[in-house]
Amino acid sequence: MSQAALTLRPSWLPALVLALVGFVVWTLFSLWPWLMSAGAPFRIREAWDTPLFWQVGVPVMVLAQVVGAVLSDGRIQWQPLGMLGGLLAGIALIRPSGGDFGMLPVAMILIGVPAYAGLLAAAPPGIIWAFRRLNDRVRQEAGRVAGDRVHVLADR
Repeated sequence: MSQAALTLRPSWLPALVLALVGFVVWTLFSLWPWLMSAGAPFRIREAWDTPLFWQVGVPVMVLAQVVGAVLSDGRIQWQPLGMLGGLLAGIALIRPSGGDFGMLPVAMILIGVPAYAGLLAAAPPGIIWAFRRLNDRVRQEAGRVAGDRVHVLADR
């Protein structure tokens, strides 16, 4: 039953989840300084200005990409764009007041292009793991079916 559920999964679902992860990571680490200071006034920072974004947020996004590759239908070249789209939406919506988008094109080139390459490189290990797991299941099922046939022939 779980195999049938996996095959009927929409192909856009992993990209949507990755976009949500990108947005949540940006939002969380943009608000992190304010969340950790109980009496401080409300303040939004750009997430990449906090060390935790690089130490925790980026590894979480890479791990999410690996999981997304496992759940994908094999077309992984578009998945990093989902993650980066969510991150870009966070950059556009959750930003310090009075700031403009003057550095956004530079950030997209200097951070977005290497991030796409890094996220795309994170996907194959997840796919390899999924194929190995599937191969093990197929071998187990083949052994079980072969064993059932031997018992049926022995009973005759």
